[in-house]
Amino acid sequence: MGIARRRAWIVILLMLISGSVAYVNSSRETKIYSTSATIMISSTGQSTLSPDYNSLVSSQYLAETYRMLVTSSTVMDRVAEELGYDFVPSGVSSSLIEGSQFITVNVTDTDPERAALVANTVVAEFETYVTELASDQAASLRTEIDAKIAAYEERITEIDNELAEINIPENANDPRIQQQITDLQQERSSITQALNALNTSALTLSAEIMASSPRIDLASSAFVPTTPIEPQPRQALMLGLFVGLMLGIGVVALLEFMDNTVKPEQNLQEITGAPVLATISAMNKLQPGGAQVYTLAQPQASATEAMRLLRTNLEFASASGPIHTLTVTSPGPGEGKSTVTANIAVVMAQSGMKVAIIDADLRKPTQHRVFGIPNDRGLTTLLTHPDQDWQAATTKVALPGLSLIPSGPLPPNPADLVSSSRFEELLARIREDVDLILIDSPPVLSASDSLAIAARTDGVLLVCQSHRTRTDALRHASHSIRQGGIRIVGVVLNRQKGQQGATYYGEYYGRPVSQGD
Repeated sequence: MGIARRRAWIVILLMLISGSVAYVNSSRETKIYSTSATIMISSTGQSTLSPDYNSLVSSQYLAETYRMLVTSSTVMDRVAEELGYDFVPSGVSSSLIEGSQFITVNVTDTDPERAALVANTVVAEFETYVTELASDQAASLRTEIDAKIAAYEERITEIDNELAEINIPENANDPRIQQQITDLQQERSSITQALNALNTSALTLSAEIMASSPRIDLASSAFVPTTPIEPQPRQALMLGLFVGLMLGIGVVALLEFMDNTVKPEQNLQEITGAPVLATISAMNKLQPGGAQVYTLAQPQASATEAMRLLRTNLEFASASGPIHTLTVTSPGPGEGKSTVTANIAVVMAQSGMKVAIIDADLRKPTQHRVFGIPNDRGLTTLLTHPDQDWQAATTKVALPGLSLIPSGPLPPNPADLVSSSRFEELLARIREDVDLILIDSPPVLSASDSLAIAARTDGVLLVCQSHRTRTDALRHASHSIRQGGIRIVGVVLNRQKGQQGATYYGEYYGRPVSQGD
């Protein structure tokens, strides 16, 4: 759920982009219209209202053959010629309604009226073409019969001529001649019978061929469509949203896979070897300066309540070993350690403790800007003048029990100063007058100062920023601290955005207030 809340904007953005692009592109496409005409194929000239079973079966076989024939180049050429086109109509297809003898002629076109005209013309030309095929077949058979009739008539003429030549009185008593005459007469009689049969067939041939040829009936003519089948912007929008959703999920998964930053759902104790003492919610619009002390400016914010929880957990942590001096650091810069130092000091002082903040970040000091005091004297002043009373470089800030020792003028050798025995002696002197010393030190991985400082305190509070501090950096920082034999009191997960940044008490006080560094 945390990932969904953090990355939801990516998914939504990609869905909006993908859906918008799909919708706009679809809306700009040329409109395509579709219409269809339906014809019925019958195997005989029987009535199509009550065909018998054999006729129906035969029609189904014929329908599949004719389905392929209806869109053949021959028919399409006839359609183009009939309509006066100098091109063959495209977008014409045919389909057979399964289990029937119905063929649907489908036509798609950018012009709805032309689509209907082409569909109806295809049906008409196909019907004419099939009729012409039957007529051509009858004509071909009639030609063959006429050729046979002509051959028979020619033979009869030949027989008659032969009979005229041999049928004379002189040959009347010749047995061989008489036998020849008898054979010719019998042949002529047989040919005459065959000729009569062919003449009879010729008379009924055309009618029989037309009666037995397939019959094509128009079941429904094509109408002029009013609604385009393409484009469909709504469907394109839905598809685009789905594609954007899938793409967004993939991008989020990839980002999460590549994201090596710390998150609240991770086991930070396993990484650092120390418990998570508090998760502080992010407070946007938090300007540098006094506004960073949100425990005073916004006492009911969830981040303030998290600081109170951190104070309580630090008190519990002191049960296993007293904590009089505590180093606050982070793996890298900009993770909010100075803001955490200032605010935990305030809530400690609010509980009645005497607290001193030492800004030991002698490279990029921050505490003097947070509390709005001058930085002309401070820690470097005390270290270079060890005999000076520490309170001479101290300013009371925010609360009566809270003191701040700023960094003072920045030295050329900060690591040498905080590593000196003077620094340790200074801490001992301050510890006599206050209950807790909080030391704002440089980041662990940026300078060696923090380890030198931490070695002289009772422990380290390690601050990391949610979704910014890298896991390997946090692991390296904690390893470096432990390698020096230094105690890590606990970890603070800072600037956690969303509901996971709220403490258990946040719901009581209301929604978290925006935070920054």
